[in-house]
Amino acid sequence: MRFTSFTGILHESIHQSIHPSTDFPLPPARDLCYNLAMRHTIVKLSLLFPLILSLTGCSITHVMRIEDRQVIGVQSMIDELHDAPVILVGERHDAPSHHTLQLEIIKGLQAKGRPLAIGMEMFEGPSQPVLDAWISGLASEHALWKVYESNWRNIPWNLYEDILYYARDHKIPLIALNAPRGIVQRVSQHGASALSKEDLLQLPSGINLEVSEDYLEFIGSAYPAHGRGGEAFRHICEAQMLRNRVMARRVSDYLALHPEKTVVVLAGGGHAREKGGIPEELGKLQHRIVLPAIPGMDAKTVSKEDADYLMEEPYL
Repeated sequence: MRFTSFTGILHESIHQSIHPSTDFPLPPARDLCYNLAMRHTIVKLSLLFPLILSLTGCSITHVMRIEDRQVIGVQSMIDELHDAPVILVGERHDAPSHHTLQLEIIKGLQAKGRPLAIGMEMFEGPSQPVLDAWISGLASEHALWKVYESNWRNIPWNLYEDILYYARDHKIPLIALNAPRGIVQRVSQHGASALSKEDLLQLPSGINLEVSEDYLEFIGSAYPAHGRGGEAFRHICEAQMLRNRVMARRVSDYLALHPEKTVVVLAGGGHAREKGGIPEELGKLQHRIVLPAIPGMDAKTVSKEDADYLMEEPYL
């Protein structure tokens, strides 16, 4: 799985769309049409390859330090992250450059001798035994991939593959942060009050499921696509807050057992954001936040209430 090339994936994708898999050979006439269509498609796409590769290959080399609005190099930022037990690196899930930066930060911190753990939104709590087995070398890539697919099925595995292999190769523990999808979906559809005792047993003990009016107002303003009122909107906010609180609790519980560690949290930008996100639920745990631009927040509007650093993204 690791050695599948970009062009190989693209060719397979084209092949499946034009020439679906079949147990029987196509008639010669259809084969001819297929070959002509494939050749024509590949010629057109080959003209786009330089642009596609230049864009997908772009890396993030600088960030804006929010405190003084100065643009600094990524290595300088890593040097400044040394004193925080929790470092949240937000992402747009389908952005390869964000995952490249996440791995660069992990490598940079480890090079400084920091004992690390990596908390991942992409895995739900019940997946923890498989993550432990992966790090200890007892689980195959296929076993981990199956769990990944069941947890995070809409985002390609290869975007996180290098991070997962780096963690395994360097024995960096992985923490499954997210709440079980079924519970989150139940809350988003019917509200937190719909959870059963059995549901609650799958969550960290004593988790608070209430949302404040301030939080409702913030979500309505920051993410207007979700709406701004009504029961359906409240349920969405409860589900979002449930994720935040479960992920924050799993980070704090891990650090209570391993106070020598630095936890690098990989999560969507909305969850990693200070206001209305995981950090706000960490209590007194010191933390630093690196974010990409997200809806309602960019280089002009970002403040210390959002993050410590904002990614400088090429072509954005």
